[in-house]
Amino acid sequence: MEQPSRITRVLVVDDHEVFSEALELFLGRQPDVRLVGSARDADEAMALLGKEPNVVLMDLDMPGTDGIEATRRIRDAAPDVKVVLLTGVERPDAIAEALSAGACGYVPKSRAVDEVLDVVRRAAAGEIVMPESDLASVLEQLRGSLGEDGLARVTPRETQVLQALAAGETAAQIAASLGISAFTVQSHVKSIHAKLGVHSTTEAVTLAWRLGLAPTNRLGLMATVRSPAEGPSPTTTHAPARVLVIEDHPLLRSIIRIACEQTPGLEMVGELDNGSSALETCRKLAPDVVLLDLSLPGKLQGLDLARAIRREGLPVKILILTARTDEEALFESVIAGVEGYLEKTSGVRVIADALSRVVRGERIFTQAQMRGAVVELSRRARQARGETGAQPDLSAREIEVLEHAARGFTVGQIATRLVLSPRTVETHLGNAYRKLGVRNRVQALARASGLGLIRID
Repeated sequence: MEQPSRITRVLVVDDHEVFSEALELFLGRQPDVRLVGSARDADEAMALLGKEPNVVLMDLDMPGTDGIEATRRIRDAAPDVKVVLLTGVERPDAIAEALSAGACGYVPKSRAVDEVLDVVRRAAAGEIVMPESDLASVLEQLRGSLGEDGLARVTPRETQVLQALAAGETAAQIAASLGISAFTVQSHVKSIHAKLGVHSTTEAVTLAWRLGLAPTNRLGLMATVRSPAEGPSPTTTHAPARVLVIEDHPLLRSIIRIACEQTPGLEMVGELDNGSSALETCRKLAPDVVLLDLSLPGKLQGLDLARAIRREGLPVKILILTARTDEEALFESVIAGVEGYLEKTSGVRVIADALSRVVRGERIFTQAQMRGAVVELSRRARQARGETGAQPDLSAREIEVLEHAARGFTVGQIATRLVLSPRTVETHLGNAYRKLGVRNRVQALARASGLGLIRID
């Protein structure tokens, strides 16, 4: 019998014995899957990484270290391994946190085993795997958590600077009140921007207000805009939706104008070929939807304008129309809070339909785009954790192995004393080396001792 050209190596991590055994039996029968091990907790899973699984099926709720933390450890130790969460109860907040920890998706335990097999194959191929209907809600959870995670990394001094900025103080005033130089203040501001994932001080202050870090009794840098409720009431409930087009290609603007004229419920009220006066035009014309190109001539680009609109709280929906298909542009658009993302190759009819749907309150993202945004957001979350300078997250067992190594015991002696196999001890040591960023035992012991993880007597 001809063997499959590609075998997916799977590790199952679940403390539910019956469920785990059933999964193991089923996966073990598949010609393109090889079950390389089964673990009941995070420590056992880490010890089995030496068997080089391609995919780890990880229980979300386990005693001791939960699936999220276990996922983080596995991805730190073996970045190429795909981790899929197995969940008994679907919780968008936990799933979003798991994605930020490096998971590539999840599958409910209520699904049939053949669906689990499909998830394993798709995860091995590099896909984000989860029910299609959950992508939007999970992405919203990730968006909401991004700022809070960054805020947790802001130092006490940076917090003082951020609170002073929220009170409307200038860099010079902050420097004088804190007894530091204006240059140091600017350095703190740059660090705050990086940690919060924002592009301006106004965005940082707005985020601090929203999360309760700074008082809102001063207007500071917050722009004042008229509430949508204070605006004039429409004379009819069937008034067409007002569309402002910001696009530098004249032919495309003309075609969109014709499309709006021929589409019931749409009215093109203005067009601009750059972003220089776009914000003021939005204030003046009060459109319902802005059709916005990301790449505009001049300094103010589409994303800058989208952020400015959201920062001011203007009651307008934003539909991106762009030739850019890269995940970074898509990610930045989602984080900016746009309602949709269209490629210029979509066609005029598709654009007109998307405008109508956005007016009705729909979000215009394809499933592939949503997956791409989740992938990019997860990557940035992992990168942010790596830049914090946090202490390496060694497991209790890895520290125990290092402690024995510090006392001069060989691998065989450590195995005997801890009732482990020599192979498992070597795996623990290898994981510890990777987490500590070292290459050998001497470097590991020196690094672990310097961090206070072990004592060398």
